Amino acid sequence: MSKRTHAEALQTKKSILAAAQKIFTERGFAKASLSDIAREANVTRGAIYWHFSSKSELLAALMEEEATKVNIYNTLRQAVEENQRDPLGLLKKWALSHLTDEAASLFTSTLAATIEHAMISGVKSDVREKIIEMMQERFFVVSEALRLAVVQKQLPVDLDVDAAANFLCALVSGMIDHYRLGLMKHQLTYYRNVIEVAFAHLGDLKKPQRSF
Repeated sequence: MSKRTHAEALQTKKSILAAAQKIFTERGFAKASLSDIAREANVTRGAIYWHFSSKSELLAALMEEEATKVNIYNTLRQAVEENQRDPLGLLKKWALSHLTDEAASLFTSTLAATIEHAMISGVKSDVREKIIEMMQERFFVVSEALRLAVVQKQLPVDLDVDAAANFLCALVSGMIDHYRLGLMKHQLTYYRNVIEVAFAHLGDLKKPQRSF
């Protein structure tokens, strides 16, 4: 693919995502159609299918793009890069990235509300499956970063990696839910202290002792 063609493809994808955000916001996920999005983006339905296999995948990609803009996904990916020397530090930075004004705006946005409604409405079950798939991928990456932290001797060798990963994922998911429900009653420094304490004691999550 030539540079010009590649650039055009990226621009088309960008246009589709922008159109999808507008249509989903105005009509909701259930009532929005790929034809609506194609018209808004001034592309064909075939162009949408070139980049996204379904409306659900388009919605998930839109959420991932917005999360990338506020440095949530970026930092987590960096934690598992080859030869990463500070995976634990980047994991903490990832958790703290949920406590910015930009992240708060994302979690309380109409896009987040659209995704939440699409998941619980039962109109399209593959939306829920796609979001769960993304959450499972997040768990996998967090687990891998924790294993790297053990290798780097930032965490003890007897760390229960699954328990620690579940704890961290539940921690950030809980904060997101609190944003959505309007329960973030304290200043963000309060929640940053919570994260600091959580990471300070992460190594206490030991593997269960075998009984003989």
